Amino acid sequence: MDMKNCKTIKRLPLFWGTLILLSAVFCFYGCKDDNDSDTSEIAAYDPSKPVVISDFTPKDGGAYQKIVIYGDNFGNDSSLVTVTIGGKEATLISVKGNALYCFVPSGAYSGVIEISVGKDGSQKTVTATDIFEYQKKMVVGTLCGYRNEYDNQGWSDGSFATCSGFRNDGTMKVDPRDPNHVYVVYDNGVGIQLLDLEKQELSTPIHTSSFVTGRLRSIDFTQDGEYMVVTTDYDGWGTGRSPSVYLLKRNSDGSFTDSSNPQIVASYKQCNGAAIHPVNGDELYFNSYERGQVFRMDISNYFATIASGGNWNPEKDGGNYTELFTVQDTGWEFQINIHPSGNYAYIVVINQHYILRTDYNWAESRFAPPYVVAGQVRSGGWVDGAGVSARLNRPYQGVFVKNQEYVDEGRSDIYDFYFCDNQNHAIRKLSQEGVVTTYAGRGRSGQAMDNNVWGTEDGDLREVARFRDPTGLAYDERSNTFYILDTVGRKIRTISMEKEEP
Repeated sequence: MDMKNCKTIKRLPLFWGTLILLSAVFCFYGCKDDNDSDTSEIAAYDPSKPVVISDFTPKDGGAYQKIVIYGDNFGNDSSLVTVTIGGKEATLISVKGNALYCFVPSGAYSGVIEISVGKDGSQKTVTATDIFEYQKKMVVGTLCGYRNEYDNQGWSDGSFATCSGFRNDGTMKVDPRDPNHVYVVYDNGVGIQLLDLEKQELSTPIHTSSFVTGRLRSIDFTQDGEYMVVTTDYDGWGTGRSPSVYLLKRNSDGSFTDSSNPQIVASYKQCNGAAIHPVNGDELYFNSYERGQVFRMDISNYFATIASGGNWNPEKDGGNYTELFTVQDTGWEFQINIHPSGNYAYIVVINQHYILRTDYNWAESRFAPPYVVAGQVRSGGWVDGAGVSARLNRPYQGVFVKNQEYVDEGRSDIYDFYFCDNQNHAIRKLSQEGVVTTYAGRGRSGQAMDNNVWGTEDGDLREVARFRDPTGLAYDERSNTFYILDTVGRKIRTISMEKEEP
């Protein structure tokens, strides 16, 4: 589904409606200036006369759409006026006798506009003849988790209504065999957690005791979905010997638990991420923090060795994997995100604030040395823009998402790339043209209240919603839903289409 802010089908009416609205607003405030901002010249509400709604503009739109309602006897005191649209109270901006200005509330599905003026026995209520055509949009919500005022709620499995935790950096992945299962791995957390969307429950089926370290950095699945791929950041056994990549086999019932018997398949040290090639599924790519290396391993060799009863040697000296290239120099923390086509991958460099692209060489079955496509090395910031003019601040996990406009245009590549920008407290998008935009977070209304770009509000992607240090991002194409690990907010947040309440 198109993720470009889910543009509505009725583009032309909304465009002209917006122009009309802007003209009305300018007129509104122009008249105010002509009258020296003196509302005393505007007639007060007269309880002996009817309240009338004659028109409104625009005729359609989504939550937080600006709307002007025309009529008569609205008065000049906004404290006496209440506007509801679709049964939801609207935020009123100003009242000027025969016109008022407000914002469409979220969830105004029925589109019925109602205005009440006055109070107690003098109150009059009127309903507009026409219906505002409310258009659903993508919004930020909260799936589960909370943070109390002392931040001592700890880690607790259970129903989504009561569970807690989610406090460490981590990454997420939707189970390819069961989209109702979303797994979360943590860098120094409790282990691997399962969000069961059907049961509305959080559990911890795999604990850190199953690994040599609790620093679990990334999660993926083999092409057939039979194995979970987990990376660990560890340096306790030295270069070429410290466990980097684990494989966990599903149990007979399809679950993953501690009894899935994690097996070390690659060992170098300080691994931040690994990914399976989505087309050539035998190829595993992983990295090292040591010198920013990227390694390629053929995991079919592992399965063949195990199947024959042999013992697998995961150490580099055994010749099981090959170093392809280095991203930069020492101390590069990054993760690998392979495009669904397998034609290229984005390397998100977490601690150096930029994103690289590496193209796949089909003849040689390997990725080539990368080049910068977004941000600038060691230059953190928040700037939407193209290529190296954009600024990122600790970008973390990303996902490829299908763009319906690209499908309609017949493009060969139909995906954009969305990613968590941790220290910018936002979800951002990298288009095929290399343009970075802020997709969700840093809500303007929240900033106006407390001057912070971070927060916990749900709602409109850019007007209202705010995040606190998000790192993990998973996407379910089936339901067109993002899942976000909001670490300092201690929550799992969502981005999905508005849903009507039952």
